[in-house]
Amino acid sequence: MNIKTIPSQNVILQKINQYATYDIVYANRHDMRSPKLLTLITNKARLSIVHYWDSLTKIKGQKETIPYFDSHYSFDKNDRVPYGLHFTTNFYFIDNFSQKPKYEVLFPGTYDHRFPKIKQIIQQLSNQGINVNALLFPKDKNIRKQYASTNTSFPDKITPFPEIVAYSGNTPIILDIHHPNQSGLSFRPFEAIGLKKKLITTNPDIQTYDFYDPNNIFIWTDTTLSVPDSFFSTPYTEIPLTIQQKYTLENWVHSVLTIKSNSL
Repeated sequence: MNIKTIPSQNVILQKINQYATYDIVYANRHDMRSPKLLTLITNKARLSIVHYWDSLTKIKGQKETIPYFDSHYSFDKNDRVPYGLHFTTNFYFIDNFSQKPKYEVLFPGTYDHRFPKIKQIIQQLSNQGINVNALLFPKDKNIRKQYASTNTSFPDKITPFPEIVAYSGNTPIILDIHHPNQSGLSFRPFEAIGLKKKLITTNPDIQTYDFYDPNNIFIWTDTTLSVPDSFFSTPYTEIPLTIQQKYTLENWVHSVLTIKSNSL
C-alpha cells in the first residue's frame, strides 16, 4: 500500500465506524483503499454502489475492486460489456455566467501525456488568430521552464475548482482533450452544457450523445488543420431544457442513488 494513503484510510475508518450499518454506501477512487477497508465498508451496507470515474484500463487496481460492490457504474461505454457495469454519464453542477472573456478558447487541466496533442492544437488555433490558452498544473516544476509559452500557463499550485469554473465561464469556447484509452466523456462537455459554452473536443464518441450539435461542438481529428471561422462567429445554440436537466447533478443523484434505494 502507498504509505501516503494511510492517513486517508484512517479517516475513512473513523467515519465508517460511527454507525453499525448503512442503507447505501457510495464509493469512488476505491482503488486507493485496502482490501480490508473495502470489506469493512461494503459489509456494513445494505447496498454498496461503486462508480468508476476513469476507464478500467487507465487506472490500475480498479478491476480488482468489482467483487466488493453490489452495483457498478462507469462513465466509459467500453467497460459495460466486458465487466458487466452500468453506464452513466458525468454531470454538471454549475450555471451559466459570463464576464468579459480573457481568451476565446481555454483548456484547463493538468500536465500529462496529452501535452503534445494539447500543444499542437493550441498552436494551430493560435495560427488561426484565435486567442487561446492552456492552463496546466505540472507536478514537475522544471516543466514550466522547459515549455514556457505565451499560449500555455503553468500555475505554481493546483487551481481551485471555483477558479477553474471562473476561467471556463469567461471563455466562449472550452477545449477538451480526451485520454486515448477512454471513450467516456470527461466533465468538460457537461460543464459546457451548464455554462452554455461551445466545445472543441478530440473525443469522437460525443456524436452519439443527445446533446450533440455541430454548431456547438467541433470534433478535432488527427487530420484537422483548422476550425471553420463560422464556428467562432456563430452564437451558441440552446439545447432543449429536458436535455439540459438530464445532465444535472440532481438528476444524476436520482438515477444512481434514489432509484436503487427504492429496492431496499
